[in-house]
Amino acid sequence: MVNIKLFGALRLKCGISHMEVYSSSVKDACRLLSKATGFPEKEFKNCMFMINGKNAKYSSKLEDGDELVFLTPSGGG
Repeated sequence: MVNIKLFGALRLKCGISHMEVYSSSVKDACRLLSKATGFPEKEFKNCMFMINGKNAKYSSKLEDGDELVFLTPSGGG
């Protein structure tokens, strides 16, 4: 299982802070989050990702026990 954590505006929109899923990639995790929350997959795809505290990409692979963090890009000035 992969432990998913959501932060920022995405966390507020979805109303969940974490979720555990069986997933082999960040892409697959985005699809599963979309199904679970009803939000479009692009909402998750546009995030910054971290796997076990290290920067990751949409195409990154996941392994059992990984922690996948979704961070909403911030803006402003």
